Amino acid sequence: MRQEQFRPVIERLLATRRAKVEESQAGLSKGMRVLFAGPSGKNRLLAAQLFAHELSVDLYQIDLDRIVSKLVGDTEKNLDALFKAAEASDAVLMFDDTDHLFASASTEDSGRFPNLNVAQLRQRIESYDGVVLFGFDDRSHIDPGLAKQCDEVVDLGDD
Repeated sequence: MRQEQFRPVIERLLATRRAKVEESQAGLSKGMRVLFAGPSGKNRLLAAQLFAHELSVDLYQIDLDRIVSKLVGDTEKNLDALFKAAEASDAVLMFDDTDHLFASASTEDSGRFPNLNVAQLRQRIESYDGVVLFGFDDRSHIDPGLAKQCDEVVDLGDD
């Protein structure tokens, strides 16, 4: 996909974000969750970059290999630092290639990050007032609970 092909997607996401911010005036969370589905990580990244640019905020591409430590306490410290920095700048957080992490229970692979409490990470993500993007290659592996928490599900298709 080329950049101009993302315009309808970005416009839809911006409208949802505006609605979430307006709802926050009534005391609701302004946090926004978006699920990008499709086989191309390039498409997901480009869409994320364009959306963050339109919001005039930073995009944090989350590399869990760098955050998760052999020591559980260090993993928690790294996550705290990540969310503090994100909250300070209202950054868009992008968890890409998350099929293994946020997949349905039947396909979940907990062995890759044994020192990561996925339930605790999901709780942190849910309480984040900014935008969180999830990238999935295979839509059939998405945890239905996660999909229900998302404000938007965007199929980015093939390149």
